[in-house]
Order: sequence, then C-alpha cells, then structure tokens
Amino acid sequence: MVSSLAGVLIAGLTLPFMGTVGLTAKAASDHFEDLPVDFAAPALPQRTKVLADDGSVIAYTWGDFGNRVVVPMSSINPSMPHALVAVEDQRFYQHGGIDIKGTVRALFHNSQGGATQGGSSITQQYVKNVLLLEAGTDKTKQQAAIADTFSRKVTELKYAIAVEKQLSKDQILERYLNLVYFGNGAYGVEAAAELYFSTTADKLTPPQSAMLAAIVNSPTQFDPFQHPTDTIARRNVVLQDMANPALNYITPAQAEQFEKAPIGLNPTNLKSGCVSASGSAAFECNYAYESFLNDPAYGKTLADRQAMWNQGGLTIQTTFDPKDEHAADAAISKRVYASDKVKSDVSTALAMVEPGTGKIKAIAQANPMGSGPGQTYIDFAGDSQHNGTNGFQAGSSFKIFVGLAALEQGISPYQTIDAPATLDDAGTEVPVCQNNSTHITWPPDAPASGKYAPSNDDVTDHPNTNMYTAYADSINTFFIKMEETTGLCKPAQIAQSMGVTQDNDNDTGKPLQQILSFTLGTNPITPVAMASAYATLAAQGTYCTPIAIMSVVDVSGKNYGGQTANCHQVLDPNIANEMTDMLTHVVTDPGATAYGAVNIDNGQPVAGKTGTTDKGIATWFDGYTPSLATAVWTGFIDWNGKSRLSDMKIGPTYYSGQIFGASISAPIFSDAMNGALAGTSVQGFTAPTGFSNSNNNGGGNGGGNGNGPGGPGLIGNLFGGLGGNNGGNGNGGNH
Repeated sequence: MVSSLAGVLIAGLTLPFMGTVGLTAKAASDHFEDLPVDFAAPALPQRTKVLADDGSVIAYTWGDFGNRVVVPMSSINPSMPHALVAVEDQRFYQHGGIDIKGTVRALFHNSQGGATQGGSSITQQYVKNVLLLEAGTDKTKQQAAIADTFSRKVTELKYAIAVEKQLSKDQILERYLNLVYFGNGAYGVEAAAELYFSTTADKLTPPQSAMLAAIVNSPTQFDPFQHPTDTIARRNVVLQDMANPALNYITPAQAEQFEKAPIGLNPTNLKSGCVSASGSAAFECNYAYESFLNDPAYGKTLADRQAMWNQGGLTIQTTFDPKDEHAADAAISKRVYASDKVKSDVSTALAMVEPGTGKIKAIAQANPMGSGPGQTYIDFAGDSQHNGTNGFQAGSSFKIFVGLAALEQGISPYQTIDAPATLDDAGTEVPVCQNNSTHITWPPDAPASGKYAPSNDDVTDHPNTNMYTAYADSINTFFIKMEETTGLCKPAQIAQSMGVTQDNDNDTGKPLQQILSFTLGTNPITPVAMASAYATLAAQGTYCTPIAIMSVVDVSGKNYGGQTANCHQVLDPNIANEMTDMLTHVVTDPGATAYGAVNIDNGQPVAGKTGTTDKGIATWFDGYTPSLATAVWTGFIDWNGKSRLSDMKIGPTYYSGQIFGASISAPIFSDAMNGALAGTSVQGFTAPTGFSNSNNNGGGNGGGNGNGPGGPGLIGNLFGGLGGNNGGNGNGGNH
C-alpha cells in the first residue's frame, strides 16, 4: 500500500537512531494502520458582526481563533493559491497528500547540516493546522499537535492521505487558505487581505499574494509591520518560484517587475469586542451580547449559547439606531464630562425605547467603555443582567404609579387634596400586598407604619390641589396622601406590570419595596426600565419587554430570529391617555417643573416627569412622544451617604444650590430627543375621554351615586359619581 510504504519510509529516514530501519518501519506501519480512515475537520470559527438597525457595523467580535471570514475559492484571486503552491508545495497537483520525493530531499538536506528545508505538503500542513485548531487553548494539546515526534508525524501522514481521498485539490487549497494563520491576529486569507491591504481576497494582486504566502512560513519572522525588509526578501522568493517554468504562474519579466514594488501596506486595524465600538455604541453592543447569553432562543443552556457565540460567524442585527445614539451622546457630552466621574463620582446615562415594540433605540452615558480615568465597563443604563447596575433611586418620576393606581380605583384626576408643606403623620397605616394577591405573590409584610414626615421641595402648602397641578408642580405631600388612599399594593403591581422591579424583570423580578416613600422614588431603578415604563404610557397602556436583538443569522444562513418583546395590554388605554395628558402639563404649564427645560423643535407634543431624590442623590427626567420614550438619570454612581447634588460643577456648568431634574436631566432629554426626532413627522397623543373636572370648583359629593351628568360611558359615570370629599355634585365630562 502507498500509505504503508510512505509511513515506513518517513519513519526510517527520520528516526535512524532507533535501531534498524526494519524495526522502525514496523512500528510506523502498525501505528499508521491503527488510525481512522476518515478525517473530519471542525467548522472554522469566524468573526461575528454586530449591526445597528440600519445594517451599519457597530463592532466585530472574535475569539482566540476567530478573526476569520470564510470565503469560497471563487472569491480568492488565483494569484493567492498560485503563490502558496509555488513556495510551499510545487508538486501539490502531482502527489497524493505525501510528497515522498520532496520529503526525502528535505530530510537528506537537513541531515547534512544545511539550512532547514520543509518537507510537508500543503495537505499535511492543512492537517496539522486542523489538529492545532481542535486543540483550542489547551497548551498541552497545542504542543502535541505540532510536536516533532514519530507518533504525530505518522498521524499527520495518514490523515493527509485521507484528506486527498475526500477532497479535490482546489477544495484542499480553499480550506487551507481559510484556515491558516497570517499573523497579527488574522486567520484566513480574507482577514489577511483586509488587515494588510484593506482589500478583499478576490482583489489581491500577485505581489500582495506573494507577501501573504511568505508570511505563512513564519508569521513572526516575516511580520511586515515589524520586519518589512525580511518580508520583502521572502516575498521576492515567492515571486521567483511563481515564475518557475514548471509552474509558469507569472513570467520572469513579471516577477522582476513585481520584485521592484514596495511592500505596499495599507492596513485596516480591526479590533475585537464591543470596546472597539464608537462612543456609547460600545455599551449597546455589550447589551446585545448579554441579551444573547440570557435568551434561551439561542441555546438551551448558557454553555450552549456561549459556545455558539465563541464559534462566531454570526450576523446580529440589533435594535439600536445610530442617529439616536449619536444624539444621546452629544446631549450628554454637552453637560456632563467623563472626568466628572473622577472628580465627584457623578455621571449620566439614558435609554431610548420605542413605544409599542420594546425596541431599545439607544443606550448612552457620560463615561466611555474602558479601564482608563473616567472610563468604565459598567453600563449605567442597564441592569445587572446586562453588565449594568442595580439601579438608582428614581425620585418623583415614580409618582406615575400611584396616579395610575388612583385612576384605576376610580379616583378622578380632578379630585382635590389639601397638600401641606410637610406631613408629620404620614402613613400611620398604609396597606401593602399580601400573599393572596391575585396579580403576583408579594412578601407578607405588615402594613407600613411609623413616623414619616415628607415635605414639598418648595416647603409650601398646596390646598385644594388636583392631580394635574400635583404632577406639574411635583407636590410630594399630595402623592403621599394619595398613596394613603390607594395603598401601596396597587401602585407596586402596576409598576411591575410596566417592567419596573428591583432587578427590572416584570416576570421574575424582585418586588419593589412597599414603603411609605414608594411614590417619591426610593426604589432603585435603571434607565432602561424607566424608559420602558414610560413607553407603556406612550403606547396607550401596552407594555413591551425591552429588547436589543432583531435577528441572529449564522454562516449557513439560518435565522434564529430576534428577541420576543411579548407586548401586551397592562393599562386601560384611556387611563394611560389621561396620565399622558397630565404629564404634558409638566412641560407646557408656566411654572411647572420642566417648563422651559424641555422643548421639541418640530412641535412634537411631549409628556414627562422630573425626578429628584430626597437627599439629592440623583435627578431624572423621563418622558416621551408618541414615537419615542427616553429616561435620563444624572447622579452619584456610588453614593457615599453624605454628598448631595448641590453647589458643584458638573461638566461646564457650576450649579448653585440644589440640582433638580429640571436643572440637568431634562435639558439632556430635550437635546437627545431633538436629535433623535429630527426629520420625523409630527404625531399627536390620543386625548382621554370621560373624566370629570367638577372638582376644580369644590369637588364632588363623597356619597355620589355614580351618575355624573355628561360623563360618557362607564368611566365617565364612575368618576362623575365618585367626585371628591369636599361636597358638591360630580360634573362628568370630557377634558
């Protein structure tokens, strides 16, 4: 047999010191025949592309053997295989995987003490590289794959013959050129063409192909960046071999001309990983990566999903909009600097979510990704499942949940409440959810109780105040008293249904703390969660789980689909619209907390709520138009228990006194939304119907009969009948 003879011959020539050739040959033959007949190569790891929603590249990622783009032979310029065959294996098309003549010549030459000559055929080199790939990052297996041992060499020979039986010569060349290492992190000819010449494999010229073939022999010695002179010399050897009359790939005259050409490097320095993305897109990329790992749609187990990512070759289309991300980055950098993290532990982050779809359109923050001063790898907009935080206190932006609970319980938005400057007896007994809740099981806490004395920021009494005014002026004691009426259970349930929990998962998340300061936003929440909650209002009560991935396609073209947003109705549309109507007044009413701080240039209506925590730890502005919701947080990253957001410089501005949501987060919101919405059509909010406004003039009769005149339908009758507690008849009607 040819295979047996080849094994005997090589063993006898390489191991003369072991005794007689016959003994060595028999050992070689026995080992040779014991090896499997077939040789199966693994799928080649490739780099993954993470794309924005418009198809532009956010980042490339790859593993230890993955900066590779596999291409067919039809996409490789013929000069590349010609150069490889010329310098590595001129008898490639004549032998059957083992070039006995070439091997004998090399062994004899090497035994005479001359310069070392290679005897391996291209097929043998292919086998060795496959075995090296299969070794992965295991150093022991890597060494075994390239060790100059009897056993390894015999294995390589047997597999080379098997490969020649399974594949055509061009198929072997194609696989080899996609597999082999070309130095500087480039695996395969396509990645190498891009790295060194900023071109593709099909556009390589003969001198470029010759240089790449030269590198294969020793990627370190012939590194064109570090050793250009040696590389040119080796390239010219390849060109001379290509002009060999036995091959005639190029003429001697062409070889002479090409040898005079400079090395001609035009590098594309691609970097792996999300950290290589521009600006806050790095965090968007990483959010998509963490979303991939968390989603069973891409593998049953975390290990399966990690293996799929590491294998690479994926095209991941995300929901992120470059226009929105650039607008967000610009808005933040205008008012908050990365250096603020170093100076005062202050930063800003925001999230943009599309109502009705759950698509996260942008994530941005003041601190770029990295380990340098003012940099971080933590995503301040995301939760801990996405390499983020456990959230930040949300302040008054949380007041929407008590208001929604009041509306669901039939309390009119026009019912008035006396809201004193300070409450010194708040919450003597406020009911919380018990284990028998029909919505979700909550901790069986006793009713919240104890001394609690919240006050208004303006330290002013607000008598006969309705919900519209309370939102516009952000009157704390109004909502504390409203909370005493609604209880804590219903607001917490509504918040959870809108995706707001302590770890931002409305299905399995840790329940919010049901404490007296609930409505003032003392629960820690992330910008992504708050943007999704406010997007629910923009979508007229439809909540969608925030998603970052639209599709995942592998190299075979299989589409694993995108994440599921699971959009569903959680609020009555009219109640959501009523809350939206109230929140527009936060922006439009003179004297309201965000008046003058938020302006959308194209006249787009906007609703939102400022937020400032009680101890000056954080400020927020969460708001939306019909097409986009954005939540902006600015505050201390790791509060030390003492510092306050007051009398300090943030970015280019020095702020005297207390910093509020309207001072910094609202202007960031305004700029970001203007940039994101530029060029879009104006859409209007849907007006609510059926709410009584009688309580603007003294309120309704607490014992009303539910027949408020003029109130259309069930909602109008309900609110007209409930009225207020100060006397007078409910006067139902439209607002």
